[in-house]
Amino acid sequence: MAEAIRTAVTINGEEYQIKGDIPEEVIRAIAQHVDSRLRTLKRNHPQLNMTRLCMLALLNMAEDLYHLQEQNEELVRSMQEDWRKRAVKNSNA
Repeated sequence: MAEAIRTAVTINGEEYQIKGDIPEEVIRAIAQHVDSRLRTLKRNHPQLNMTRLCMLALLNMAEDLYHLQEQNEELVRSMQEDWRKRAVKNSNA
């Protein structure tokens, strides 16, 4: 198992030490994505406090993940169907 890497990131002006076993550049990219989402929401909804902004960002990102998972499942189904068709075609040849 890989040793955990500590990475300092800044999200919404606050510094966090993130410990994980994924590459530092991936941790930084994820933190940048979260920071960007929060900044956009803060700009569009200045009346919301940080807790509500974080919850809104979380819900938005969960929605993105949900749709990506649906797309992935559809691609897998499509590939499996294609493989089945090829297998039938090859067995009939």
